[in-house]
Amino acid sequence: MNPFHPIDFDTWDRREIFDAFNGYMYCMTVQLDVTEFLNMIHKNHYKFYPSICYCIVKTVNEHQDYRYAKVDGKIGYWEKVNAHYTVLRTASDHLFTHQRTFYKEEFSEFYKEFLLDKEKAEAGDRLYFDTSDDMDNVHISIMPNTSFSSLSYSKPASFTHYGTPNTSYIPFIMIGKYYEDGERIKMPVTAEFHHAVNDGYHAEAFFHEFEECCRNFIV
Repeated sequence: MNPFHPIDFDTWDRREIFDAFNGYMYCMTVQLDVTEFLNMIHKNHYKFYPSICYCIVKTVNEHQDYRYAKVDGKIGYWEKVNAHYTVLRTASDHLFTHQRTFYKEEFSEFYKEFLLDKEKAEAGDRLYFDTSDDMDNVHISIMPNTSFSSLSYSKPASFTHYGTPNTSYIPFIMIGKYYEDGERIKMPVTAEFHHAVNDGYHAEAFFHEFEECCRNFIV
């Protein structure tokens, strides 16, 4: 079982900010440099989607600030989070489903499990192939045929269990089609952040470290 660690909210140094911005969301889109990342996965014949999902969940797991939640009314953070992502159903050209792959620090183990999980979900016929309803996930979606410069949501895309004392403050990540930019290859990435726990400082750090993970990706 994945441990959840409640914090002492009364002495939390972020309490004033949390109270002021709880419920506010913001999206930030950055054109990430994925040149070295793509060179590495193509050289080693790895598929793009499981590889980029690994970099996303690895980045989130390296910092407590991206793993906050409210569980049974208590603010805390997960020991780790898992990849929760969308895939197209094989029986449709546009309907999708959600699947989850448990995070493994070793890329080869995560990659193998991801491919198995993805294949199962693609054969499914419902919105959520994984119906566990657990909150310890970073949610990831992809628009592989479109490059975009901005993206916003009309309501929070992250999982908030309305009508319950439970809320996930983990960022929601959308990735788009990568493209050539001079001699480099860029990829649009939008992250939706909960302002209660993540300010501009955390958004900048997320994109910087995500890009570093891609740049230094070794398999």
